[in-house]
Amino acid sequence: MKRVISAFVALFVLLSLSSCGISKTPASSSANSFSQSLSSEQEAATEFAYDSINQYITYSLPDTLVDGGYNRELGYLGGNQFSLKDTGSYVAKEASDDTPPGWNSYGGVEMYYKLNHQFDNGQLTDVSLPWNHSAYLTKAEPVDNCKVTAVIVQASFDLYTSAEAIEKHIDKDKQNSTMWYVFFAKEDSDISYAIFLNADYFSKEDTISLAQSATFSDNAFNLVIKQ
Repeated sequence: MKRVISAFVALFVLLSLSSCGISKTPASSSANSFSQSLSSEQEAATEFAYDSINQYITYSLPDTLVDGGYNRELGYLGGNQFSLKDTGSYVAKEASDDTPPGWNSYGGVEMYYKLNHQFDNGQLTDVSLPWNHSAYLTKAEPVDNCKVTAVIVQASFDLYTSAEAIEKHIDKDKQNSTMWYVFFAKEDSDISYAIFLNADYFSKEDTISLAQSATFSDNAFNLVIKQ
């Protein structure tokens, strides 16, 4: 009789799982992964790809950089990675094979969906850290004379996991990259943009000038993400 009851319970559990589905938790930071922690809404957004970010944002790059075109792996909704004009190189620093491409680049522009923004009277004042294996090195500061309200921060990114750094004997000063990041957002929009430059090659002022050159299309902040 006990065997019959156990079999019935097991069958009931299997039927419950197949009818209700097994929920998946968002990817989280770990010692062996660079995966981002995304909400379910942000995970859904990553399935929606654009063929070009330049239909929504345009800008004037520093003389030493050129636009490398669309890269699906940047931000949440893709973006453009910048390369050196003289060499065509995208890679500013050696990194793990699993490191997101923007983290060891010279710069780029990205689209985001449903970041955690803070506003004061319509002015963007802060953006919560969107990535794992990273940290803000400065507090967000407003950037004046931009087409859309914006803030600038300096961010540091891990180029190797802790295990890789130890295994490969990576010097401490080579384990991270540092970027100047400007985020653009509107209080009534789920869409936001970021433009960034590598702090080893470009100054805060260079990044602000780039941000001030950015212009947005009429529908840049009105995009509908299908979920």
